[in-house]
Amino acid sequence: MKRWLLVMVLLLGPLLTLPSTIALAGNVDTYGIGAKAIALGGAFTAYADDPFAAYYNPAGLTQIKSPMISMGAEILDPTLKLPNYSAKDYNGNKVQPYDTELSDTSSDLVAPHFGFAIPTPGFNRLVFGFAVYSPYGLHIKWDNNPAVNPGAYNSFESYYIRVVANPTIAYKINDKLSVGFGVAIGRSYSGSQRRLYAPSMPNLNNRVIKGSFTDDTNYSFNFGIMYRPIKQLVLGAAYRSRTHTNFKGTVELVGVQKVDADTSIDHPDQVQVGVRYMPSDKVSVEADVVWTHWSVVDKYTIHFHQPFMGKTKETFPRSWKNTKRVRFGAEWKVTKLLTLRAGYYYDPTPIPDDTFDLLWPDGDKKTYSLGAGLNFTKHLSVDLALQYTISEYTREIGGESSNLNSSYSNPVTGAPGSVSTKAKGHLWGYALTVNYKF
Repeated sequence: MKRWLLVMVLLLGPLLTLPSTIALAGNVDTYGIGAKAIALGGAFTAYADDPFAAYYNPAGLTQIKSPMISMGAEILDPTLKLPNYSAKDYNGNKVQPYDTELSDTSSDLVAPHFGFAIPTPGFNRLVFGFAVYSPYGLHIKWDNNPAVNPGAYNSFESYYIRVVANPTIAYKINDKLSVGFGVAIGRSYSGSQRRLYAPSMPNLNNRVIKGSFTDDTNYSFNFGIMYRPIKQLVLGAAYRSRTHTNFKGTVELVGVQKVDADTSIDHPDQVQVGVRYMPSDKVSVEADVVWTHWSVVDKYTIHFHQPFMGKTKETFPRSWKNTKRVRFGAEWKVTKLLTLRAGYYYDPTPIPDDTFDLLWPDGDKKTYSLGAGLNFTKHLSVDLALQYTISEYTREIGGESSNLNSSYSNPVTGAPGSVSTKAKGHLWGYALTVNYKF
């Protein structure tokens, strides 16, 4: 046990201090935490039998009968394209290059995860858990040269990352019913870079505007319930609360001015419910529904502590919409060594056409996943997952996006330009989780 605790301490420090590597690309929600849940398409609320139940359903921790530790990561490889990108400025002049295709230059990103669970000695009805993961994130890069990428005037880099440490407790009320509760203690990072479009001001035109913000500590809570009315059927439900943030940082017109600033961009609350059916000891299927309260992201305002380019604040409209996501997962225990898994979910975007931009280039998506569990011994197992996400259709923007249009506005009067484009993309994900039961 002492050796196990030492390993835990050594791991937690690096995981909590590597924000540049804990990130997700091309999405404003998680692609999954733990390779088992990822392989099952995130349909895991009525399953949740590993330490990442801290996120999916804290009540599921009561299924863990001996100390268990899990660690791993998902590698994400995004590809985003905006064909036919056409921008006109406030005077109706075409911004060159006109009618071009933009492609993201984002690097492969790594999202690590770590967790452990400990049943109370002599009283297995009570289980303590702890997990570290990134529940929300995005990090996207585009070419920063406006002679190649006119979209650089809107954004050529954006990131929004939250990393949490999630202590959790679960209690098994009886053989059918369990409940669980956890507190997610988080640290969030947000920032962007873009070029200033000001051809009438040669000394300012094409300069970089850079924002960088951190919220050192924020909180949310997770609550879950798991009910097994009969051996073959499990019902699960979880609530993840809204997280209020207080970002502080700087905004800089590189080479000209740098000011302190603050803003707030909350993380939405979620409700996830699932039903798992096991027709035999070897086969199970699950269906989940996830409701996300995205409308909390109505807008955000950056307040400058000193006037910046003649302004005391800048507001960015978002008007995001609440979403419902349906997830499916299936599992087949082929042998004692090998378990096969598959999953699917449909993910409608919360972002309307009138606030679409290169900072958050999201669209309706379908995600397919495959995976395997390898049980080498009664102590050691490995979970693997392969994930593919693709845009359901090519998204078309025909000049209605206020965020894109404002990138080519008159720097004095604020009169907007006009942008039309299309958007499509896909993403590959590769996950591995190593589990050890003591």
